[in-house]
Amino acid sequence: MPRISNKRDRLIRSADELILRRGYKQTTLADIARDSGVPLGNVYYYFKTKESIARTVIDARIESMQQLLIACSIHPDPAERLLAFVDFPLQRQQDIAEHGCPLGTLSYEIRRSDSSLTAESSELMRVTLDWCTQQFQAMEKSDPQSLALQLIATLQGMSLVANALNDPSVVAGLVARTREWICAL
Repeated sequence: MPRISNKRDRLIRSADELILRRGYKQTTLADIARDSGVPLGNVYYYFKTKESIARTVIDARIESMQQLLIACSIHPDPAERLLAFVDFPLQRQQDIAEHGCPLGTLSYEIRRSDSSLTAESSELMRVTLDWCTQQFQAMEKSDPQSLALQLIATLQGMSLVANALNDPSVVAGLVARTREWICAL
């Protein structure tokens, strides 16, 4: 297995953070190079284009979400799994208020700015939507896909409003209401 360069790791971390803070369109390869401490000429050794580093950031965010979903899946009851998933934004309230949802915001931005990454940007939402659908199926709810869509739309809306108002308390309030909704199903 090839060794992954420390420079490559620094580039990915910087790209991920800058894209979250500034947005995809506003982040340049020069910004990423400067933030990571990697000379701009070396960036092209690892990533030929901005799109190639964006693909890597998308993959990293999907992997991070998959790890969260695996952690939530340790609960034996599907409703408990959903509650664990819904609780996760509480750990990132301030980040959500400042930058929005790392998955939703990036998916939206990329779909608007670069059609070559459309499929990859859709996967950012699809991974959580599919997992939530599986949980509602396991709960034997009718129309589990609609319930999953409602849950994800609620969480994305929560992130958008918290970010627009720069108010972390929006996260706490809507997580509590979403927990109530799941428990009432």
